[in-house]
Amino acid sequence: MESYKLLKDFFDNREVAHKATKPLGKKAVGEVVFFEDETNKYTFKKDGKYATLFDEAPQKPDFTMKLESGAVKKLVEFESENVGDFGIKFFQIMKAGKAGEKIDVKLHIGFFKIMTKGYLKVLLLGGPVVKSAAKKIFSKK
Repeated sequence: MESYKLLKDFFDNREVAHKATKPLGKKAVGEVVFFEDETNKYTFKKDGKYATLFDEAPQKPDFTMKLESGAVKKLVEFESENVGDFGIKFFQIMKAGKAGEKIDVKLHIGFFKIMTKGYLKVLLLGGPVVKSAAKKIFSKK
């Protein structure tokens, strides 16, 4: 599947992906599903220092992320290697919800596990820029 290959290559080879996933704990596990083929489920977890995708369904994921192919292309083609810039781009795509570019995320764990598995550290890498952008993007105005 094209989306799987693009996203796996992104996590395996891009510096921004390495920086963003480094704080994740070894027990952090996500499920990634692509809208064009929802029968296949992929595991997102650490393989050494950084996280990547595996062509297998996770046992007990912390979250499920569903992506349309247009969202995958926008993410992997975004040129910045700055975690903050990339975080803003991710939230912008997610908030826009354009046809063909949707990103849906569903959490399966509570706040305590979000902290202990390193997810909060990932968000903090983006700094105040990501916090400010996320607040603007998700405000009800």
